[in-house]
Amino acid sequence: MPFDYIETYSLQRGEEYNAVIQILKPERHNLKVRKEKSNNLTDTEEIRLSELDAPLGLTQYLIDSTGLFHFSSQRINTFQHGNETISLLKNILLKKTTNVNNWICAPVYRDAIVFYKSYGEIVSVLNICLSCESMALDSSNQVKADSSTYEMLRQFFKEIGHPVES
Repeated sequence: MPFDYIETYSLQRGEEYNAVIQILKPERHNLKVRKEKSNNLTDTEEIRLSELDAPLGLTQYLIDSTGLFHFSSQRINTFQHGNETISLLKNILLKKTTNVNNWICAPVYRDAIVFYKSYGEIVSVLNICLSCESMALDSSNQVKADSSTYEMLRQFFKEIGHPVES
């Protein structure tokens, strides 16, 4: 895949994110229960429930279907093509896959890499869950990788400043 630079992002982590989620979850829960039991939500409440379903209801990706970055996303680094860090990343991602774990948990993508053309056009986004060892370009394009690939990615992200959980 041809690209000119990458940006790395961290998302769905930290105290601010957790505080926002703790506020939004009860509101969503109350609206869902009312809808299921009484089906008496106003049009405004239906819209609000839909808005809350986006960040709380499904697997979250760095960029949603409308092209917006996740509300919790923070850009950590930018690296130009040809940089030593890009070479390291390529070596990690091109590692031969021999031992793929299939965890049953739903991925929580907390790290991501965005590949760009020089004029800012996004070429691709790689969403990464280091906890359940899952990678995806989007909801329909999963990326298979070896367990050791995730360990190398964990080290890679730590070295470039991501707040990766141990």
